[in-house]
Amino acid sequence: MKNKNYDVLVVGGGHAGVEAALAAARMGKKTALINLYEDKIAAMPCNPSVGGPAKGIVVREIDALGGEMAKAADATALQTKLLNSSRGPGVWALRVQSDKIEYSKYMQRKVKEQENLDLIAKAVQKLLFNAAKEVYGVELEDGTELHAKAVILTTGTYLKSEILKGVERFESGPNQERTTTGISQSLQELGLKLLRFKTGTPARVYQNSVDLSKAIKEPGTDAPLAFSFSTTKFTPLAEQELCYLIHTTPETKKIIEDNLEKSAMYSGTVESVGPRYCPSFEDKIVRFGNKETHQIFIEPESLSDDAWYIQGFSTSMPIEVQEQMLKSLPGFENMRVKSWAYAIEYDCLDPMQLNPSLELKTVKNLFTAGQINGTSGYEEAAGQGLLAGINAVRKIDNQPPLILRRDEAYLGVLVDDLINKGVWEPYRLLTSRAEHRLLLRNDNAELRLKEYGYQIGLISDQEWAEYQQYVQEMENAVEELKMIRFTPKSELAITLKEKGQADLTHGYSGLEIIKIPTVDINELVPYVKSLQGLKVNQLQSITIETRFEGYVKKERQQVEKLVKLERKQIPQDIDYNKVENLATEARQKLIKVRPLNIGQASRITGVNPADIQMLLFYLKSVYPNNRDI
Repeated sequence: MKNKNYDVLVVGGGHAGVEAALAAARMGKKTALINLYEDKIAAMPCNPSVGGPAKGIVVREIDALGGEMAKAADATALQTKLLNSSRGPGVWALRVQSDKIEYSKYMQRKVKEQENLDLIAKAVQKLLFNAAKEVYGVELEDGTELHAKAVILTTGTYLKSEILKGVERFESGPNQERTTTGISQSLQELGLKLLRFKTGTPARVYQNSVDLSKAIKEPGTDAPLAFSFSTTKFTPLAEQELCYLIHTTPETKKIIEDNLEKSAMYSGTVESVGPRYCPSFEDKIVRFGNKETHQIFIEPESLSDDAWYIQGFSTSMPIEVQEQMLKSLPGFENMRVKSWAYAIEYDCLDPMQLNPSLELKTVKNLFTAGQINGTSGYEEAAGQGLLAGINAVRKIDNQPPLILRRDEAYLGVLVDDLINKGVWEPYRLLTSRAEHRLLLRNDNAELRLKEYGYQIGLISDQEWAEYQQYVQEMENAVEELKMIRFTPKSELAITLKEKGQADLTHGYSGLEIIKIPTVDINELVPYVKSLQGLKVNQLQSITIETRFEGYVKKERQQVEKLVKLERKQIPQDIDYNKVENLATEARQKLIKVRPLNIGQASRITGVNPADIQMLLFYLKSVYPNNRDI
């Protein structure tokens, strides 16, 4: 291969890399996606699913901004489920069990069909940069140099990675694939701080070797739910695949306790930090010693595969102990293993070295996304990849980066947490991390982010017109609901009383009826013309905005106060050593993070309200004529 010039180079073809490369190419830039393998694009080396609490909303946000993950997840779903539907709308989340083989094939097709995008199956052995720490390309394993205006690293768990099973340790990527060591060396030469993290995956067993007749069936939903705004085809419940729930036994616990010193986690083999919210099974036994049994979900991986994925049974035990553990599960007495569980260690960056655009602060033209930033999960990776791809292009075009606020998107929460708080373990998005989760719902991703996607150029004119119609339909429905009235003798009132949803003792408007917590909006559909034909998300949005009107209004008022702080810019040449009366920790954190505005400064761990007040006093005295301060 001859040396070649591109606008954007993306290193790594996982979930982050695919979104970054597709975004850059669709925004008109000549892009190359460099991956170790041509046929392993957006692979699922661990859990074969997309979505879940917080993560499902991220997938909806990716779609609203013009990304691909939602469409791929809908097209290759084996089962669809709405989680937490019995709880408040702020934690509702869509999840699909994915056909991991078809998902990867879908993304591979999209990459190969995309205009402006080349797929290069080679290893990157080092970054190319000058004395001013400006990255201008990469060198491949065969010595070929690829030059570009921006480079995005999305290396996942392939950065100087090692597989761990018991006391066994060897250099390898996931599933004994290749790994790369040169990029880590380049990052260190650039003066960047690296961390060492760990993750793991459970065993897969042959489906015909286990008896699930006594397991609890976990079906999906028949509701027409999808991640993507553009999805119109839904798989009926009868055609969806089943998942199953079993529980470990006291024998399982005893096997772990008797062999704990053989685990990589507890033998001293592991040198890194693993994910707290997705721990190895032996870690569960140690941390929750009073529990005799634990939930285990049995999930299909693909229609073209014959393996069950053993969700919740990740381990770094040696193979002989893993076999005992698996055979102790109910129905697994005669199981046969297709692939054994393992833990994997890998390098990642301290994300506090990043700007909100996901470009390194001290290294120009270098962006990072996904697990290299210390996160876990396909969804978190894809979201970062999309933002990195967008912002790399916007930098090339001398445009300001797209920076989402915490009240606008879970993606905003994710990036803000990474750059201001850092990570000490693999970061996972949770609904509890979002203080404005009533605003960041599963149903309203389009309302929050679609306009950004259109302005950026990732949402087409046709998609934008369809979205505007979507909004108009909801507005029309709300207006009709305000006007239409139902008496206690109306057919709707009789139906609601018979079903125990409401007892209308006097005349109510349609909107007043929806405000009653026990009423299902679908009961009004036959009587309100403008509700007929609306999507599930539209009906949910109308219900939530109506029923929680006071809470939503109060939340938005609080957000407006925070936005004012975001508008107070901090000059990047500020000398924090000259700011009087700052606490020592606050001064150190401000110097390290170098926040762009007061709002960001106020969210840095260790920076207290008193420190913010001292900073404001200083800015007003040193920059009295700057209206942005």
